[in-house]
Amino acid sequence: MRTLGASVPGTNGSGRAPGGRQAPLGPVRSRGAGVREDLFVVIARRLVYVGMVFLPLLKFRFGHAFDSSDGIFLIAAGFLILSRRPPKKAPPVPGWYFGSFVFILAGVVASSQAVSKGSSLEVVLNAIFVFFVLQWMLRQLLDTTVRIRLAMGAFIVGTTASAFVAFLQTEFHVLGYGQVANLEGARAIGLSDQPNVAAVAFALATVFAIGLVLELGLRRHWYLGLCIAVLGSALIFSASVSGQTSTLVGCIVLFIARGIRMRTVLALIAALAVVYVIAITVQSNGTHFDLDPLARIEQTTTANSDYNTVSSREDTIRDSWSGIVESPIIGHGLDQTTIAVYYDPYLGVYYPAHNIVIIYWFAGGIFMVAAVALMMASAFRRVLVRRDAPRGTVLAGCVTVLFFSLQSPELVDRWLWLPFMLALCFRVPARRRPGVPDLVPAPPSTDTETSPSARPARFVRGTVGRHARPVTDGSGPTGKPSSS
Repeated sequence: MRTLGASVPGTNGSGRAPGGRQAPLGPVRSRGAGVREDLFVVIARRLVYVGMVFLPLLKFRFGHAFDSSDGIFLIAAGFLILSRRPPKKAPPVPGWYFGSFVFILAGVVASSQAVSKGSSLEVVLNAIFVFFVLQWMLRQLLDTTVRIRLAMGAFIVGTTASAFVAFLQTEFHVLGYGQVANLEGARAIGLSDQPNVAAVAFALATVFAIGLVLELGLRRHWYLGLCIAVLGSALIFSASVSGQTSTLVGCIVLFIARGIRMRTVLALIAALAVVYVIAITVQSNGTHFDLDPLARIEQTTTANSDYNTVSSREDTIRDSWSGIVESPIIGHGLDQTTIAVYYDPYLGVYYPAHNIVIIYWFAGGIFMVAAVALMMASAFRRVLVRRDAPRGTVLAGCVTVLFFSLQSPELVDRWLWLPFMLALCFRVPARRRPGVPDLVPAPPSTDTETSPSARPARFVRGTVGRHARPVTDGSGPTGKPSSS
């Protein structure tokens, strides 16, 4: 830190720049030299990484409405607000903010029709936290590609811990094993609260880990390969067909976005096949129920099967559609009692619609559906504007959770909106301003032998603005070749 009156580059030693202009106080950002960040910003960013670790660990909660990660994120937001030099955040997305406002307004209006108005307003409060507070904080603190990678890595670490617990549940019947003599009791949940929710976290973390391996390399980051093996096994232990198919769809999008060579794809398929064989062996020793993905697909799609879930999902959509016809504009409310419209006679429980479009339409009306579509489209646009490795990984994550939500009842779940908020953290590539010529005059030479007026101006192609790099003819101030 420099104090008032200290010698600052670009000043005459008195704290003033040439011409009498007051030089900036404190550290000065210079080309090639960074500025030490505010301590509160550093603490807030570290807390965000910790919150990412706890985000998939739904066993740890603060009350009924908020997860443990929410408390950590709120503390991080408090430190960020107290910082005197907050980092420069990624440009805001008007579509996201407009959609968020419409979502909140539609949720408040729909809550007036809910069975439990207080519980419905709790969901609205969750939406305010996720769509405004959390995304604002992430856009400020995850201001570089490296930090976005670290956030994904932290999520992978937390989900892998949950996946390892899923292995222990399947093999040794400990740490939350169902202890129920049916298939539902044999499905592993890890440190989550439900098998399908655990499965989508495993799926998202698997896609993130594969994307980071393809970008950074497996030799130096071998631990990511270990995480992929544990996560892939846990996907099988959860016996979630939706989670497994979502992982495959996310990987396909990742390979297309990254332009992966066929040799790399085949190597990855071979590695996953080895994980599959090991996981099936472990599962057969740990439980008497068949959790093989191929067997699960047959069970969930066969009409006469006791575990057919396709028909029950169709029934939830059909019953919800009847409610949509009754109130297509306002909706019925966002609380669990209101949205659970289908009664399962075999399990004796009520289910909401297992489709993101139908459940939003039933709960909050058509305006809520439009708001969600606008928000997601804004996030997709941020990752599609440029084709690079980090954006491709986040794009694949967005597709993974979106595909899963088409088969599952989700509203403002953190894992659903996490990849979309990470997409908002990317900066928009600079565009050439209209009316500014592509050819700009180079700055005059500082050679003492030839005056600026005697040397004709040269035109070079480059960036216009204060960050443009001066282009010279290869000679330094003394006329000798520059070492740079």
